[in-house]
Amino acid sequence: MSTRGQGTLWQILDPGCIELAVKARKKEEALAELVELLARAGRIESPEELTRALLARERLTSTGVGDGIAIPHAMLAGLGETLMAFGRKPEGLPFDSIDRKPVQLIFLLAGPRGREVSHLQLLSRLARLLRDPDFRRGLMSAEEPQEVLDLLRAREEEA
Repeated sequence: MSTRGQGTLWQILDPGCIELAVKARKKEEALAELVELLARAGRIESPEELTRALLARERLTSTGVGDGIAIPHAMLAGLGETLMAFGRKPEGLPFDSIDRKPVQLIFLLAGPRGREVSHLQLLSRLARLLRDPDFRRGLMSAEEPQEVLDLLRAREEEA
């Protein structure tokens, strides 16, 4: 497991956990695909547990927040740090979003139980950044994972 920084989104997001061409066609498949990125990067030991937690969270209410954005998230016991993955599906996929529109940008956050306050702060910061149409356009046009990280870093340093 990595010891990447926990203070900022761009430090949490590992370039190996960015997929700019999500293959999934359904919400459940997209969640599994992003969790698999975390597993392949060696960031999580129990991908099945995280997938179950994310699906349980989605059953409460969709994390499709509108404007083509979803921020699926869950808290898990046993995680040593907050984990993050990003997926982009340019043509969109159904996600039961509040505006009923397909989702193109998916930021998955998994936080350790007991750190709910910092988890909520990260969710809030991410949601605030994603309200900016220019930021969303930058994410949609990024050609490499590093561009996503650079964009996140630049926006967080502006804030």
